[in-house]
Amino acid sequence: MAEVNVKILTFGGATQDVFLTGKALHARRDVRSRDYVEQFPLGAKIEVEHVYFDTGGGATNAAVTFARQGLQAGFIGKIGHDPAGGEVVRVLRREGVAVDRIVYDTKLNTGYSTILLAGSGERTILTHRGASHELKAKDIAIRYLEADWFYITSLAGNLDLLSKLLKHANNHGIQVALDPGNAELAQAKKLRALLPLITVLKANAEELRALFGGESLRETVSRGAGVCPYVIGTNGPHGSLAAAGGKLYQAGEYVKAKAVDRLGAGDAFGSGFVAGLAKGFAVEDAISLAAANASSVVSQIGAKTGILKTGRVKRMKLKISDIG
Repeated sequence: MAEVNVKILTFGGATQDVFLTGKALHARRDVRSRDYVEQFPLGAKIEVEHVYFDTGGGATNAAVTFARQGLQAGFIGKIGHDPAGGEVVRVLRREGVAVDRIVYDTKLNTGYSTILLAGSGERTILTHRGASHELKAKDIAIRYLEADWFYITSLAGNLDLLSKLLKHANNHGIQVALDPGNAELAQAKKLRALLPLITVLKANAEELRALFGGESLRETVSRGAGVCPYVIGTNGPHGSLAAAGGKLYQAGEYVKAKAVDRLGAGDAFGSGFVAGLAKGFAVEDAISLAAANASSVVSQIGAKTGILKTGRVKRMKLKISDIG
């Protein structure tokens, strides 16, 4: 694998994931809300046909994308001294991701998720955040961090840590990509004040709407354009929209294929886009790599299995227009 002399550090959660699949897991539409739901009677014993184990967490998923794309990747997050934490470390080491800055919690377990996976690819996640939600600024020697990029995922709403990472990055010429979680978005006003310090903001349509409003993804991304150089909104199988350099770039799915598991698609898209930028790609090619990475991930079970290795990705046909 050809390496690029670019170092990216990822920050955020790490989990052990177990996927359960079977005929008993199939979505039903609620007659009132029209949403798809899964229901089980209390006390029942439900048969499942298959069990799959993997590791997850947005920051570890992103780190694997960067490593497979030939970049120098490192992960910073908190795990426990337990078998789940050992598996997180084992997988990252196998992928060539640096783990020397992982923080160990002496009391809490590593985050753990059980994913009930329906045949449609949609899922319900039962998650225990554990140690991953307890990463603090005092746990990291921030002043000694050196990198070309920071890729920051959910920090459990810890805007103090986020602010310190952003200030360090801006003082040392480090570019920053941010993929915020619900806990950060719940503090929308404070989060918006930090956005001028980042290079790339990536979120799904609903999350971006919480920051900028708007009736459509196009309106939302247009409203956010200018707060930082790149604003990217994803909308699942309906594609994505990115604002950069006064232009809007609209993309559909990279390929039309059945989704087996949508877990990790957003991580694959965001990290794929940043990997493209880090490798010097044009916006169109960075979006193509992002979309191809997400399409590959949803075609297999687990957030890391389908992550692409470095190689040529065909440029997609994009709709490009002026913002306004």
